[in-house]
Amino acid sequence: MVTFHQLMELDVNALETFSDSWNAIHRKIKDARTEFHDGVVKQLHQDHWQGKAGERAQAYCDLIQTDIDALDKEVRALRDYVDTEADGTKGTGGAKGLREHQLKAQGIQQQALENGMTISADGQIEMCVVDDPDDPDVHRNYEEHQHIADDLQKRLKRVLDEATEDDEWLARRLRIAFGTIHNFESENRRFNIAEPDPRDHEIRNKLNNVGAAFASPYYDYPNAAGLIQHYLDASGTDVEVDPQTLLDQVPAFQKDLDKTMRTDVHGRPDGPFTTEWQSTAPNPKDGHSSSDWYYALNHFQYRVTGYVHNGEVTYRVEVQKRYDWGIPSEHRSDVGGGGQEMEQADIAHLNTVGLAQDFNVRGTSDEMTSCA
Repeated sequence: MVTFHQLMELDVNALETFSDSWNAIHRKIKDARTEFHDGVVKQLHQDHWQGKAGERAQAYCDLIQTDIDALDKEVRALRDYVDTEADGTKGTGGAKGLREHQLKAQGIQQQALENGMTISADGQIEMCVVDDPDDPDVHRNYEEHQHIADDLQKRLKRVLDEATEDDEWLARRLRIAFGTIHNFESENRRFNIAEPDPRDHEIRNKLNNVGAAFASPYYDYPNAAGLIQHYLDASGTDVEVDPQTLLDQVPAFQKDLDKTMRTDVHGRPDGPFTTEWQSTAPNPKDGHSSSDWYYALNHFQYRVTGYVHNGEVTYRVEVQKRYDWGIPSEHRSDVGGGGQEMEQADIAHLNTVGLAQDFNVRGTSDEMTSCA
C-alpha cells in the first residue's frame, strides 16, 4: 500500500535520468558488438577455417555475439520500458499516473492545512482546530470540521488506492522488464543451483497441464506440447527441427527468407557467403500450424549459408532458438493454457531449481538452389 508520505516524496524525474543512463549503456554495447563482429566474427567466417576446429571456433564466436546481442536487446528494452510503459503510454498510467496522484494529494494537503488539519505519514486526516468552549456554535463548528475531514479522508483514500494500483502495476512490469535475481541472464543461465520449494512444484505442475492441453485434440499443438515436455524433462539436450518444415508451415518465415534472398543473397559475387542471423516469428493469424509454432517458439533466428557460382546460389537455411522462459527483454508476462495462468519469471525459475532446463532448438536444411 502506497502511503501519503511515499506519494509526496516521489521523484518522477528520476526515471528520465534512469532512461538516459540505460541509453548510454546501449550505445557502448552497440559499439563493442560492432568491433567484435568486424574484427573477429566476420574475419573468422571470411577466412573459411576448415575442419572441426574451425567449426567450433565459429560456433563459439557466434555464441558470444548472440550473448552480446541479447544483452543489448535487454538494455534497449529497459530503455523503451521507461519511455513508454513507465511513462504512462501503456498500462494504467505508469509514473505519469503516479505524478497525477501526487498532485491530487498535494491539493488535498493544502485544503487540509487551510482548515486547520494535518495529514499523517500513513494518510490519516487529523484535526488541529481548538474551539472556544464558551462559543455557542462550538458543536456546529465541530460537525462542519468533521464533515470536511471525512470528505478529505475519503478523497485521499481514493487517491492512495489508485496510486497503489499504479505502483503494483509498475512493480509487475519491472519484474518482467528486469527479470529476477535468478533470470536476468539472457543466455546460458545456471541450472539446478537452488532447492525447489512448494511454489516451484506448483508451477511445474501447472506448466505440465499446459503441455497436456496443447497436446489434446482441442488445441492440437504437437510442437508446442513437445517443447514444453522437453523443458520439463530437464535434460537440456538440443532439439533438432527441420527448417523446411518451418518454411512450409510458417508463411511469415517463408516471407522473411524470400526477402533475405532477394536483398542479401542474390547479386552477390561468386564465392561462399553467410548472412547475419535475423529474427522471424510465426503469425498466429496465418492458421493452425503458425499458431502451433508460435506457442512452441514465439520467435526464432535464421541465416543462410552457401555459395554463389555464375548467378546460381547453392544454399542451406539454418535456424536457432534458445528455449527459455521469462527473458526480460521480451517483456512477456503471463502464459496460459488448459485453464492455467503463470508468470514467465516463475517458469524460468524452474531451470534454477532443476525442475526444468533451458535448451537449444536448432536445425539445418538440405541443400537448395536458387537463381539470381
